[in-house]
Amino acid sequence: MRRDGYWVEVISTGDEILFGRIVDTNSAWIARRAAELGVWLRRVTSVGDDLGEISGVLREALGRGPDLVLFTGGLGPSEDDLTVEAIGLALGRDVVFDQGAVERIRRRYEERGIHDTVRGERMARVVDGSRALQNPVGMATGMELVEGGSTIMTFPGVPSEMKAMFDAYAAPMIEGRTSSRFAANTVVARVVFRDFFPVYRRMQADYPDVYIKNAATPPESPEERVSVRDITVDVVA
Repeated sequence: MRRDGYWVEVISTGDEILFGRIVDTNSAWIARRAAELGVWLRRVTSVGDDLGEISGVLREALGRGPDLVLFTGGLGPSEDDLTVEAIGLALGRDVVFDQGAVERIRRRYEERGIHDTVRGERMARVVDGSRALQNPVGMATGMELVEGGSTIMTFPGVPSEMKAMFDAYAAPMIEGRTSSRFAANTVVARVVFRDFFPVYRRMQADYPDVYIKNAATPPESPEERVSVRDITVDVVA
């Protein structure tokens, strides 16, 4: 299937992903959501909490010229939350505090009876020249900026916050820049795989602009012939 048009990449940060302690469900969700909006997620890159590696991954991504680069993770108050600093390093920009975000964080902390807000204010960091993106669910502030024709957006790694911010900021921007939409259908056929394969190949040849994928499921009982499978065909156009 052709994959031209609006181009999205995701950079997912966090040592916990590389250590296998958590599964990167954020990127999978973004991929599904992007498909609903009519665009392809072209690439997902996972990178640990390392300033140089994160900035290097961003520079590589920008070198490919995507329309949108989405960061997930690294916006919290800890010392290893380095996404903002890494973007500043990659682009040669200073890191500053968004005063509106600082005030919101202070209010939230004071509502909880916490008066020492210095660490929490780290969640108000943005790159100079960017637009701060208010978090409708949590406190970590995102940001949006443009570099060389590519838009960069940062979202928290907490799934509920990431989803809320994607729908609040990324989705409207994507919808405003592309008129395409995908429709998906799944067909399940109980056939011998060797009989189905020529049909599958012909479908791919006849419809090059349609994503067609098959998956074979083993028989439900040992009495069934080994060659018999439930063939699931996903069609996205």
